[in-house]
Amino acid sequence: MAGNWTVCGVCDFRNINKASVVWCSECDEGLCDECKEHHGASKSSRSHSIIPVTEYQKLPIKVLEITQTCQKHKEQYQTFCKKHDCPCCRRCVIETHNDCNDLTAIDDIVQNVKASNAFLEVEKTLVQILENVRRIRNDRTENLKCLQDQRVKIEHDIKQTRKMINDHLDKVQEKLIKELYAKEENESKIINQLLSEIDETKKRISDLQVDQNTIKKHASKLQSFFALKHIEKEVLDQEKIIQSVLKSEDMKIKTLSLVIDKEVQNICKTASFGSVSVESKSCKIVIGSNKNKQAQMMVPILISKCIGDIRLNNKMQINLQSAGDVRGCAILPNGKMMFCDHLKRNIISLKSDGTHEFAITLDTTAHDIAYIEGDNTIAVTTGFYGNSIHIIDINSRTRKRSIQTSGSPYGITLNKNVLVYFKSGKGIMEVQLNGESEKALAQLNMPSFSSVAVHGDNIYYTNRDNDSVTCYDVHRNLKWEFKDTQNLQCPQGISVDSNGNVYVVSMDTNSVVIITPDGKRCRTILSSRDGLNIPRGLHFEPTSNKLLVVNEKSAFLYDVS
Repeated sequence: MAGNWTVCGVCDFRNINKASVVWCSECDEGLCDECKEHHGASKSSRSHSIIPVTEYQKLPIKVLEITQTCQKHKEQYQTFCKKHDCPCCRRCVIETHNDCNDLTAIDDIVQNVKASNAFLEVEKTLVQILENVRRIRNDRTENLKCLQDQRVKIEHDIKQTRKMINDHLDKVQEKLIKELYAKEENESKIINQLLSEIDETKKRISDLQVDQNTIKKHASKLQSFFALKHIEKEVLDQEKIIQSVLKSEDMKIKTLSLVIDKEVQNICKTASFGSVSVESKSCKIVIGSNKNKQAQMMVPILISKCIGDIRLNNKMQINLQSAGDVRGCAILPNGKMMFCDHLKRNIISLKSDGTHEFAITLDTTAHDIAYIEGDNTIAVTTGFYGNSIHIIDINSRTRKRSIQTSGSPYGITLNKNVLVYFKSGKGIMEVQLNGESEKALAQLNMPSFSSVAVHGDNIYYTNRDNDSVTCYDVHRNLKWEFKDTQNLQCPQGISVDSNGNVYVVSMDTNSVVIITPDGKRCRTILSSRDGLNIPRGLHFEPTSNKLLVVNEKSAFLYDVS
C-alpha cells in the first residue's frame, strides 16, 4: 500500500507526528506545510507534482493501495517488463528478468499515460458501457410497462369474455323459461277446457238426480214411467260422454321435464376461458462498442415491415372542441396524450381513454412537443411568436426552465439526451437538456412550420414550400429526398416507427402518408374519409405501436399493426 498519507513522511522519519497537507506521488509520501516548502525548493524534487491530501484521499482504495516500491526488495520500480506485464526494481531485473528483451524504463511508460490512446479508449469504453447499461435498463423498464399494459388488457378481455358468456346464457335462459311457461300454459288450457266439460256433465247428472227424486215423491205412476224412460236415455248419453273422455288423448297425464343440452353441460366442464402464454421476441437494443474501430453489434436485426402490410385499427376519436388551434402532439409511454394549443397558449393533457386530465397555461405560444422520459418532463417550442424552448415538469405541472434560441423553433424531437429541433431560416439544431448553447446539425434555409424526426443515425424533416420530405444522416450526408405532389402537399408533422417507415401529415390533401425507409415509395393510409380536416401533426409511439393524428380541434388514435 502507498505510504501513510495522513502524516508527513519526512516528519515521521524524524519521529515527529505532523499531519500531511499535500501528497507527492513521485516521492510516495505526504508532506506538511513546512516540508512542502523544502520539497518545492529542493533541486531533486522541485519538479514533482503535488496535490492536496483532501483530493488524494478521493482516489479509489485500489489506487491508494498501489505502491511505487518493490515489496520484495524495498526498492523503487525502475523498469517495466512487457513480457510479464509487471513493474521491476533494479534487483528484480537482475534476479528474474535478466533474459527478458522487452524492458522499458518505467518513467517512459507512465509519462503520457493520461493522454495515451489506451487511457482514452478505456474512457470511451466506460462511457459506452454505461450507455449500454442505460439502454438495457430502459428496455427492461419498457418491457415491465408493456407487461403491465398487456396484463390490464388481457384481464379486460377475460372479463369481457365472461360478460359475453353471461349475456349469452342470460338470453338462452330467458328463451328457455319463456318456452317453459308457454308449454305449461298450453297444457293447462287443454286440461281446464276438459275440466269445464266434466263440470257440465257433473251438473247434468246432478240435475237428473234431483228430477228423479222429485218424480219419485210427487209424480203419478204413469208420469214416473215415461219420465224414467227419458232419464235412462240421458244417463246412457252421459255414460258415453264419460267413456269418451276417459279414452281421449286429453286424459293422459302431462308432465314437464328439462333436458340440458350437452354443449351447455360441457361449459361446466370447461377448466378455463383460455390460456396465458409468454412469448419471447428478439431484443431491439443496439449495443455499442469502442473496440475494433467502434464496431457495433446488433442482437438481432429486425426485418422492416412493408408499408403495404401496415394496418390501422381500433380508432379512438378525441374531441378537442375547447381547444383553439392544436399543432403538435405526443403519446407518452403510459398512454397519456398531450397536445399543444397554439392559439390558447396551453398544453392539454388527456388520459389514455381520451378523457381530460389537466391543462398547463403558458405565457407564450405552444407549437410542438417532445417527451423527455428520464425526468418526466416535456419540451415545448414557441413557434413564430417566441424564441425559446420550455421544459415543463409533468408531475408539478410547472415550467422548470426555458432554453433560449436565436430564432423561432418549430418542430422538435428527442434524440437520446439531446433535443433536436427546427429553427426558421437556420435549419436543424440541437441543444443539450442542460441548456447549453445551440449547435447546427444541418444549415438549411427552410420555411416556417417545418417538422423534424430522428431514427437511428438518420434525421428527417418536412418542407411545405416544395412539398418534400428529406433524410440526412448524422454526418450531414443527403440520403434521399421524397416528392410526390399527388399524395403529399404541404407536409407538416413527421414521425418514424421502429422499422424506419416515415409517417407524414399532408395538410393540403387532408391525409397521412407512409414513406418507405429508402424514400422511394409512399402509401396514403388516412384521408378525409377518416375524418382528417387540415391535419397539423402526428406522433408514433414505438412502445405501444400507436399513432396519434391531430386536426385543429380533434384527434384520432390508432393501433398500428
